[in-house]
Amino acid sequence: MHREINVGSILFAVGALLAVGASILAQQGYRGRDHVVGIDLGTTYSVVAISQQDKVTVIADQNGSVLTPSTVAFLAQGATLVGREARAHGIQDPRHTIFNAKRFIGRSLESVLREDEDVAASYEFDLSSEDAANASTAACFSLRLEGHTPCVTPVDVGAHIVRHLRHLATRFVGHDQIDKAVIAVPVDFDAAQRAATVAAFEAAGLRVSRVLEEPTAAAIAYGLHQDPSVSFILVFDFGGGTLDVSLLFSRSGSVSVVDTVGDNHLGGEDVDEIIAKHLTRQIGAAVGQSVSRHRRADEEDGDDWPCTPAGIRRAAERLKRELSEQHEASARCVSTSKRGEPEFVRVSMTRQELESLCEPLLARTLVPIREILVANSMTTNDIDAVVLVGGSTRIPWVREKLTEMFGGRPPLTDVNPDVAVAFGAARMVD
Repeated sequence: MHREINVGSILFAVGALLAVGASILAQQGYRGRDHVVGIDLGTTYSVVAISQQDKVTVIADQNGSVLTPSTVAFLAQGATLVGREARAHGIQDPRHTIFNAKRFIGRSLESVLREDEDVAASYEFDLSSEDAANASTAACFSLRLEGHTPCVTPVDVGAHIVRHLRHLATRFVGHDQIDKAVIAVPVDFDAAQRAATVAAFEAAGLRVSRVLEEPTAAAIAYGLHQDPSVSFILVFDFGGGTLDVSLLFSRSGSVSVVDTVGDNHLGGEDVDEIIAKHLTRQIGAAVGQSVSRHRRADEEDGDDWPCTPAGIRRAAERLKRELSEQHEASARCVSTSKRGEPEFVRVSMTRQELESLCEPLLARTLVPIREILVANSMTTNDIDAVVLVGGSTRIPWVREKLTEMFGGRPPLTDVNPDVAVAFGAARMVD
């Protein structure tokens, strides 16, 4: 019996089978290289990015934010909160809410107290060491909570943050096969700090496939390593806790760090502190009592913050960000009156007030630039590109002064300075 073969039907069937197969493979996680992410485990904020089909995407959380506060709150019965939830919890339980852990990772308690005693004393959580009788052992954070060890290390804190970032990436790509990361660390991290950072990623289930230095990652974010017209790059990293200025040299597709000068006691948090003191004076004048006497609210209420030191610092950070975009900003905090009723206090600030209050501090940000140029027998004319890293580089005063310093040439701003390091790390996924 003669049978006709319908070629079109066969091709359609084969195509359908291939589509089904691809779908199954995708569900099982076989999507090329999107099992590798780029991560910036930052002092104040952390970021995760992924490269798919030569396009880098910085991954946002469920609220649309690409910045995860590098904060972990430890609760009773072994529970934890990470990111914004942790930071909000810190208002009611600052003792068990850990932030800035990157300052302590890979360091002994002895080293912390010797080099950063003032910084350590400013925190509301307690610092200790893994061996309580030996300060030369690793620094850790004391906990007095059921279900947790008595002392949690910076590696443990970092692992919680990385685990959270991995979860965001997993949800974004639609599978749970993300198992590697390209990471970036500060130039001045020693071998112990780098090893401890890698250990945090491994504890979170991610194998580190490559370690970049943060200024290198920022330059790569702009593709400067592939620009033949660029030789010398200055990376200005004004983060939450520190300021780092790095001189890079680019040639033949590679970038290397020539020199780094910085200030480990100058960051965006110092700007926040100046603003917070200004707001505290406003609040004290408005209610007739010091902030320290205000009763503590349990948590944030919408756009309102409790009129406590922790709540005011949160409001200060928000005003700093808003004043980078507008000329005046305000916030409202809530206290409890002597009669037990809510009492709202509105505080405000102008950009001019911010710059006037912070100018002595901000002027210090320019010092490392002069130092690094002099140390390398260079002038601003020798620099081909200036790259900004860190949210505090959004402060208009900073950008204006950098533009003036470099003869009217503005710094590069196409990449969000908050995410430049993670963006560059994701670009280097093999």
